[in-house]
Amino acid sequence: MSDPKRARRRSPRGTAMWARAAALLTVLGIVLGAAGPPAPASAPAAAATIATTTAPGAAPAPAPVNAADSAAAPLVVLGVSGVSWVSVRALSAGDDPRLAAAATRVEEYAAANTPVNLVQRGIGNTTCPADGWVTLGAGARARADSSHGGAASACSGGNWADAVRSAHADGYGAEPGALATALDDAGVDYAAVGEGAVLALTTAEGPPATAGSVAQLLTDPAGSRPELILVDLMDSGSRTGSTPGAAADSAPGSRTGSTPGHPADSTDDSAVSPGNETRAAEALTALADALDELSGRARIVVVSVADPQDPSPQIAILPAGATSTRGYDGGLLVGPSTHRPGLIQLTDLAPTLLGAVAGQEAVANSGLSSEALTFPAAASADRTGTSASATAPGSPGSAGRVASLADDAAHAVASERAVIPVSLMLFAIALVAVAAVGVGLRHPRHGSPGRLGGAACWAAALPAGIWLSNLVPWWRTGTWAPMVAALTAAAVAGVMTAVAVLVARALRADGAAALVAAASGPVVILADAAVGAPLGFNGPLGMNAVVAGRFYGVSNTAFALAAGGLLVVLAAGAERFAAGRAPRRPLVAAAVGVPGLLALAVDGAPQLGADVGGALTLIPALVALAAGLAGVRLGLRRWLAVGAVTVGVVGAFAVADYATGSRTHLGGFVSQLLSGGAGATLARKAAALVAPFLTSPLALLALGVGVGVAGAAAWWLRRTARSARAGEGPYAWLATTAPAWLVPTLRALAVLVVVEVLVNDSGLTMLLFSAAAALPALAALLVSTRVGPR
Repeated sequence: MSDPKRARRRSPRGTAMWARAAALLTVLGIVLGAAGPPAPASAPAAAATIATTTAPGAAPAPAPVNAADSAAAPLVVLGVSGVSWVSVRALSAGDDPRLAAAATRVEEYAAANTPVNLVQRGIGNTTCPADGWVTLGAGARARADSSHGGAASACSGGNWADAVRSAHADGYGAEPGALATALDDAGVDYAAVGEGAVLALTTAEGPPATAGSVAQLLTDPAGSRPELILVDLMDSGSRTGSTPGAAADSAPGSRTGSTPGHPADSTDDSAVSPGNETRAAEALTALADALDELSGRARIVVVSVADPQDPSPQIAILPAGATSTRGYDGGLLVGPSTHRPGLIQLTDLAPTLLGAVAGQEAVANSGLSSEALTFPAAASADRTGTSASATAPGSPGSAGRVASLADDAAHAVASERAVIPVSLMLFAIALVAVAAVGVGLRHPRHGSPGRLGGAACWAAALPAGIWLSNLVPWWRTGTWAPMVAALTAAAVAGVMTAVAVLVARALRADGAAALVAAASGPVVILADAAVGAPLGFNGPLGMNAVVAGRFYGVSNTAFALAAGGLLVVLAAGAERFAAGRAPRRPLVAAAVGVPGLLALAVDGAPQLGADVGGALTLIPALVALAAGLAGVRLGLRRWLAVGAVTVGVVGAFAVADYATGSRTHLGGFVSQLLSGGAGATLARKAAALVAPFLTSPLALLALGVGVGVAGAAAWWLRRTARSARAGEGPYAWLATTAPAWLVPTLRALAVLVVVEVLVNDSGLTMLLFSAAAALPALAALLVSTRVGPR
């Protein structure tokens, strides 16, 4: 076995520091030698601990210790790809005894330590393994080649130079090799084994020190042993105990992935990656072998960096006793950046690894994200009986934690696959309901408005039904999950509508059922966001861990649905509240302002919705609605004042978030402003508005059709309304009986959709979801209060 290559690069800052330290020690030695025997050395100062909270029944976690202490075990990151907890459990129960043994070994090791799901999403729909390694080394989403992000076949290669060029263009603020740069500045010795690990730790100064196997590095004398070792187990030359691979001679611009099945496979048929099951089996076998050799000798982090063939949460196993700023929940570690039990992001690992070997001060000085975990100094446990994170009474057992993580991963995948079918169902039902009401109001007959009102109420309650359907485990139905989710949502909305109608009839409250149905969506969505969005996350139409755009708060889709229904409900409710009372304007302002401000607080507060775009949109929409209902005209100066107030309120939310250190989306943007990275973020979000239409002919065609339909509908509505006001056409009777709040509501909705499309990166889809919530609510309220011409 050849000796590892240990040519270390040192930054000028690090070299100068060691030179000054050597000179100072020399002088001190002379002085102390003349003065007498030296005093006992003081113990190293403990690193600042991170306050954590542990939920009742959660696994107890030991207090963090100084990870930079000389007594700390070396930190080894074992990287694979294509492994999820679902595949681990499937292989452990499979017929192949060798693979079953390897998977069982990984499960047993996870039970003795801290298993979590890992968000592997990088940039675009596809994250190649090379992208995962670059992301790990950058501490921000990155990719090794600008062609990655589309179909799975795009995983054709990548190198450090390509990663740097892509990072500059992607707008995520990634700096490939940022972890290695921070380690150099802190004077920490590190090394890489395998091509992916080399890619992660390469900087502008060159590749890291490399070796053929991690065993070579750990068997070196303690004085020269690196404190951090990254290992790419998918590189066959880097397996434990094998001979050195080609990774040892890699250069920053060299091509990675010459080994079949490695992160940067070529697209040639002879080098195509194995299938998901074969790749997972290969990874688990290598991982089990590595755990057998390294357990008890190091602090071990197991991570599956990507799965381009089947994007889903990947496995990660952290050392026993790992802690988070958000503590534990139900025996699972809560991710600092995701706020979710048992879920962390790949971008969390760079600051975590740095803090584990260099201390939290190095993290603060590095510019990496502060969303870091804390590791103990002791080597990772290998048996549950010796684990500091062994389960406590009331929390799930070791097998239960892995089963829960596998279920969460399956839930995320099902959620991602259900979004389009459930969205189409929502749009179709809303369109049919509105069209049916339109036809019914054209020629109203006895009894038909009641039936149409019930259908419109059902459509108006559908957003709430979609959110509440996540209370039912629809994701466990396999390939039928999207259909089951849609049917469950429709059924829940139907039950809610039936109950509302029965109660309204019993109370003889005209229009109460329609008002309740219209309010159900905003109430359920915002209440869910206020308690951490347990229904919205991994829901049929909410955030999920596969797309990984957001993990908590109010998503763009949730805001569009909630805001569309909210404006209609506030308009109808304010009209009823102020009817027959004086003075009218203060009453209307209170009826719109009080619930509107409550909704704004839930949507924009950092600890609740943390929604920048939603807060920017909701304030002008509420002002437009209140002014329209009160009969106040808003001129240019007043709109400028509204804009200033809007920016001020959102800025206050963001500054408060930044000052308290919670750093949600709001505080993160303030941090980017201070560091100069906000421009890239704004440019990326602006590009996201038009990128789909520039890259996809189908999306461009859909945009053209949508604009055409919207234009034709607007022209027809304007023409019909003009005829009705003139006493002509089939809707002339409606012009004289339509409620006074209808026109102000339509104007407020116009303000809503214009602003939300401009300030949110979801673009025109916001308009569709707001319309799908608002139009059925309008139709239900109109039909329920007007049963025919007078």
